[in-house]
This record gives sequence, C-alpha cells and structure tokens, in this order.
Amino acid sequence: MSEHGVRTRSASDGSIRKARRHEGTKARSGSDGSQWDRSLTVAALMVFAAATIARGADEAAKPPISASKAVREGNLLLKAGDAASALKRYRQAETVQPSAREIAFDRGLGHYALGQFDEARQAFEKAAGGAGDALADDAVYSAGACDHAEAFAGGANPKAALSKLENAMQRYQSVLSRRPEHQPARDANYKAASMWRELKQKLEQQKQQQQQQQQQNDQQDQNQQEENQEKQQQSSEQQKENEQQEQQSAENQEQQSQEQQAEKQQSASAEQKENQDEQSKEAQAKEEEQKEDVSREQAERKLREMMQAVRDRKKLRREEVKKIPISPVDKDW
Repeated sequence: MSEHGVRTRSASDGSIRKARRHEGTKARSGSDGSQWDRSLTVAALMVFAAATIARGADEAAKPPISASKAVREGNLLLKAGDAASALKRYRQAETVQPSAREIAFDRGLGHYALGQFDEARQAFEKAAGGAGDALADDAVYSAGACDHAEAFAGGANPKAALSKLENAMQRYQSVLSRRPEHQPARDANYKAASMWRELKQKLEQQKQQQQQQQQQNDQQDQNQQEENQEKQQQSSEQQKENEQQEQQSAENQEQQSQEQQAEKQQSASAEQKENQDEQSKEAQAKEEEQKEDVSREQAERKLREMMQAVRDRKKLRREEVKKIPISPVDKDW
C-alpha cells in the first residue's frame, strides 16, 4: 500500500469503524454475552474486508507486492478463517510500511482470531500510537478486548481474571472519557464490571470457605491435639497403674515367697520336732522297754528267790516235823 493508500484508508476509517461497531452490536445482541468480543471481531473483519475490496478495485494495476494488496489479501484470508495466512500478508505489508497504524490494527485482529492475545494487544497498542483519534480509540478498545478475553480464559483463577478485567475496564473507560458515544466500549465496560463483581463475590466466597475450612482444620487440629494429650495422659496413667500393679504383684510374690519360705521352715521345723518327738518317744519306749525288761528280770529273779525260799521253808518244816514226836490226839467225842 502506498502512502496515498494509507491516507485514503485513514480518511475512511470513521465510516468503517462506525459500521464495525454497528455490526458488532448486532452480533452481540444475538449471543449470550460470553463470546461478544469475538463476534465483534468477525463483524469488524467483514467490514474491513469489504472496504478494502472496494478500495482495491482502484489499485488493481499496482504491483502485486504493494502493501495495499497484501492487506487486501490478508483481510480476505482472515474473513475465510485462515488467520495464520492473513498474518503473513499483514507482515508483508508492514515490511513496506512499518509505521502504518492501520496495518498494525489488522495484524492485531489476526492475532486475536488465533487467541494470541499478547501479540494482539501489542499490535493494537502500536495502532493506538497515542494519537487520540478514532483509530486510536478503536485500538485501545480492542486491546481492552484482549484483556477481557484473557479474563474469560482465566476464569478458573479468579485473582488473575480480576486483574485482567480491571485492565480491560481501564481501557474501556479511557475510550469512553474521550468518546462517550463509543457504544462497544460502553457495552464491554458494563459486561466487564458485571463479570468483575461476580468474580469478586466468588473470590470472597472462596475466601470465606477457606477461612471456614481453616477454622475447621484448626479445630480438628486442636481436637486431635487434645485427644492426643488425653490419650497420652491415659497412657501415662495406665503405665503408672501397670507399674503399680507390677510393683504390687512383685510385693505380693515376694510376700508369698516369704510366706511359703516361712511355711516351709515352719513345716520343716514341725517335721523336725515331730521327728525329734518320735525319736524321743522311741527312745522313751526303748528306755521303758529296757526298764520293763529289767523289772521283769528282777521280778523273775525275785520270784525265783521267793519260790526258792518257799521250797527252803518247806524243806525246813519237813525236817522240823521229823524232829517233833507225834502223840495221839485225845478226842472228846
């Protein structure tokens, strides 16, 4: 595209962007709101492609390597869904006119279609260029759309999504401060704020849940600690009781052993005494038997002596009788 071609495109930017906003608004009114930014991008691409084709009719005789032809082909490819090939054409155009903000804007649309939000944001920021014109406002709005889209993609991480939404709202509000009639920025800012409130509420709920969970965990830890202390105390008391029982059992066993030993000693002493008594009785019996034997012998000896004495007296009497004269007995009958 020549310098004249860039100026021509710049001159028609107002009507193109106005048509793009109108188409984007219609596309969003038929959706559920979650894909409004992509619908806006497709509508904008269609308008850009139509405008480029119309302008390209006057430039058909230019060399095929011109920036305008590369941009026109890139717009057609982007409209057909081949964003990767479209980016190649935009880069070719930028090699010819590297400072062209319009080409940077189109390249941002290509990156956006591929979900390359960082590259798209950089391209839109280049297109904005701090100029403060209508193209700059659309570029700032589109950079906010990149932040907005990343917030959708990062919905699982509420903190990151909140940060992206805040960046997007800052860009939308920057556009609205200069152009209050910029309806896409107004709609997008409203939806971003709504999503920000939902995520903020979700984050607060998560925080409360985490606090409650932490309190429950702390309470469980405290209960567990108290339970462990109670178990430890019970274990200590049980151990002390077991030690006392063992000590008492040892004392009982020692006492039993002493009692058994005393009983054995007493039994041995009684047995010894009984043996001594038996021995004494046996000795006494033997002594009595011996005495009895002695007495018997003495008695027999005395008896023999008495009998001998009797025999001796009888013999003596017979002898005396022989000496005494016998006289007749007078009978008085």
